[in-house]
Amino acid sequence: MGTDTGSAVEHFVRGALGCSCPTGVFRSVSIDRAPAAADRPSLTELRIGSRLLVRLTEMPGEPSSPGWLEQLAAEGCAARDSRGYNRFRLVLTSTTGLVPVAIADGLRARFAAATVRDDRAHLHVLSRSQLPAALSGATVAK
Repeated sequence: MGTDTGSAVEHFVRGALGCSCPTGVFRSVSIDRAPAAADRPSLTELRIGSRLLVRLTEMPGEPSSPGWLEQLAAEGCAARDSRGYNRFRLVLTSTTGLVPVAIADGLRARFAAATVRDDRAHLHVLSRSQLPAALSGATVAK
């Protein structure tokens, strides 16, 4: 990955996600993209050092529909644990701009319930415009 991309990812993770990982962690940043499948949107996975796992995906058109968020939370926490990472951050993006507070709060409550208040798992609800260019096209459902 190029230095510009690594720098943009570090700025995004520190700024938009509020991560306080030490600078040395960002020496190793990997980005993998999984295309959309019949039952799920595309997914981008950032592996930062051997400490932080970040998964980005677009919210469905009906964010209140059951099961999708809980599945993403369970899969992300399981991947974090099996790979020995310290933290997991799930980033949900919206193409329609900022998500209304009531919807974002509802998603956070569902995520907290799905992760049994796991203090090493975090949910972020962002507008796609808040992503760096290296990641902005990565969450578009195909």
